[in-house]
Amino acid sequence: MCAFIADDHGLTRKCPEDLAEDNLTRMARRKTILLVEDESIIAISEAMTIKHFGYEVTVVNSGEGAIELSSEDRGIDLILMDINLGDGIDGPEAARRILRNRNIPIVFLSSHSEKEYVESIEEITRYGYIPKGSSDFVLHSFIKMAFRLFEANESIRIARCAVEQPEARPRDI
Repeated sequence: MCAFIADDHGLTRKCPEDLAEDNLTRMARRKTILLVEDESIIAISEAMTIKHFGYEVTVVNSGEGAIELSSEDRGIDLILMDINLGDGIDGPEAARRILRNRNIPIVFLSSHSEKEYVESIEEITRYGYIPKGSSDFVLHSFIKMAFRLFEANESIRIARCAVEQPEARPRDI
């Protein structure tokens, strides 16, 4: 499964062998956001905006692609997920499957603000929901808040594990 990486020249195609090499260089790196968006024009625009915020951006256009890439590429720090992804599995189902295998903040993006759409993601994640068309400031603020909330939750999880398993070393938690 190849993905698209946003750079100063637009989007560049990267395949798993390229991503594996890139993972080695991510030790001291900018945070990476996986953008899951099925509409290519919107994906390009959002990717360039997010890159402008200072993040690395990888783009996939399906829920299946998001599941596959998030399991292959542990360098992804946050997922921005469209709710309606066209054919195939939708954003909420992709998020459920991703969260079964790894703990990662997922923020939903959607042009829909109807009650049923918002309710469809409530039980999945508490990292946020951003209506498409929100200002760049709002998008960037939500991303920063999601990172802070995730880091706080991770600190609490590690502290709980340390209390419950005092003999465990930090890297074992």
